[in-house]
Amino acid sequence: MKQRPEQSDDQLKEVVRASGQFMGHGMTWALAVLFFMGLGFWADGKIGTGPILMVIGAFIGGGAGFYSLYFHIVIDPRQREDDPQ
Repeated sequence: MKQRPEQSDDQLKEVVRASGQFMGHGMTWALAVLFFMGLGFWADGKIGTGPILMVIGAFIGGGAGFYSLYFHIVIDPRQREDDPQ
C-alpha cells in the first residue's frame, strides 16, 4: 500500500517537530544539573568546603530538571485538554 506524498511529508514534519521538542526537554534537564552543580562548585570555593555543595547542587538540578520534564510531558498536556479554547 503506497502512501500519498503529502501524507509522508506531514508525518516527517511531525516526527521532526516531536524530536526537537523532546531534545529541548533533555537539554533543559542537562543544563539545570550543570547550572546547580556549577553554583555548588562556586559556593564550595567561596566557603572552602569540599565538593559537598557541588554534589547537593547536582541533585537539586536533577530534581528541578526532572520536574520541568514532568511538567511539560504530563501536566501541561492535561491542562491543555481540560482548557477548551
